[in-house]
Amino acid sequence: MLKSDLSSNLDKVQRIANASKLRRMLYHPYRYIKAIAFRKLIYVRTHKETQAICNTFFGTDINILLPSSTDIYLTGGKSHDSEIKLARFLINHLKESNTFIDVGAHYGYFSLLAAKLVTSSGKVYAFEAAPKTFYVLSKNAKSISNLTAFNMAVSDTEEELKFFEFPNLYAEYNTLDVTQFENEKWFKTHQPTEVTVPSIILDDFLTTEKINFQYIKIDVEGAELKVINGLTKYLSSYSPTIIMEYLSERRGNAAHVQAENKLKKLGYHSHVINSEGFPEKVPSVNDYISSSNLESDNIVFIK
Repeated sequence: MLKSDLSSNLDKVQRIANASKLRRMLYHPYRYIKAIAFRKLIYVRTHKETQAICNTFFGTDINILLPSSTDIYLTGGKSHDSEIKLARFLINHLKESNTFIDVGAHYGYFSLLAAKLVTSSGKVYAFEAAPKTFYVLSKNAKSISNLTAFNMAVSDTEEELKFFEFPNLYAEYNTLDVTQFENEKWFKTHQPTEVTVPSIILDDFLTTEKINFQYIKIDVEGAELKVINGLTKYLSSYSPTIIMEYLSERRGNAAHVQAENKLKKLGYHSHVINSEGFPEKVPSVNDYISSSNLESDNIVFIK
């Protein structure tokens, strides 16, 4: 599929996501009624997710669990503005034969998109710590020859770590540090399960596997600094582009600020992604997020 076609298909995802409830329902009535009914009538009572398979805007089928990925089920893509812009950025910049690392891959939506963009001559490595989420990711990676998935946390130590896995509706908040969510209204009724997961240091992994990569996405709910600390040797010698989710100060972004400061010392500059999917330099990510009244955004760091 040509990149121009991918961009056009992503435009459609955005139009559906921004449409009224009626227009979204008319686009795909059966799926809309099924997904909304499940979320509002069944899941609220049972707290049990249900599996679904849907086709993405880039033509790859993806296994998901509802209700957490209702947007993908209804539109063919992740529909938050920051996720639309990130998809545009990847379409614009990933090239054939590139290697892409996805830390905090969840079900693998961006991993699958990257695998499509780098083609069979490229490679994608996806890391997901949460066991239940990884089970879905592994199903998605199984038939993709250039995508390898690992059920591991990425950190600055190699050990067994306590990890907190939320019920499906809040599965994208799975984290090593659960305290950041204790003041959220939903937290009291959606308590996480504590599990133990192995962690790796990316510097060691890259050396052992003899991997040289060009792009990395980091979305790890407060463990950003640990990931960067474990990648310092590589970043000192090479210049991959880093895409990192960055939270607002209200959400608790100490780890993000520290990671940004460390990256600046390594020669990186912070950029936001504009609506066309291209990076624009910003002097202060905190000021940008605050002035834009955002809860979070994907920030691109370029050396």
